[in-house]
Amino acid sequence: MAHQYENIAARVSESVVHDIDYVAQEENTDKSKVIRELLSNAIKEKLLELALTKYSKRKVSLGRAAELAKMPLADFMLRAAERRISISYSLDSLEDDFRSALKAK
Repeated sequence: MAHQYENIAARVSESVVHDIDYVAQEENTDKSKVIRELLSNAIKEKLLELALTKYSKRKVSLGRAAELAKMPLADFMLRAAERRISISYSLDSLEDDFRSALKAK
């Protein structure tokens, strides 16, 4: 699948620009690549945080939270456990997740 890109402008402090320059130089790459990688990693973490928050408040099921975090259920469960978020997983939830997994194929 080909990626489509869009330009986004953002104002950042001089210290952030300096840090981006430093990372680009250390990794022998361009600033755009550094920014894309950092932004991608930050978005993944933010999606996880949002999903963990929704799950911990029981606004979404475990399976739905994993979908929102865009990660496999087992990985999401590990991340929730790392943050000491209790896992409640009923038989109904398991069946729902199996149905969702089968539809995704």
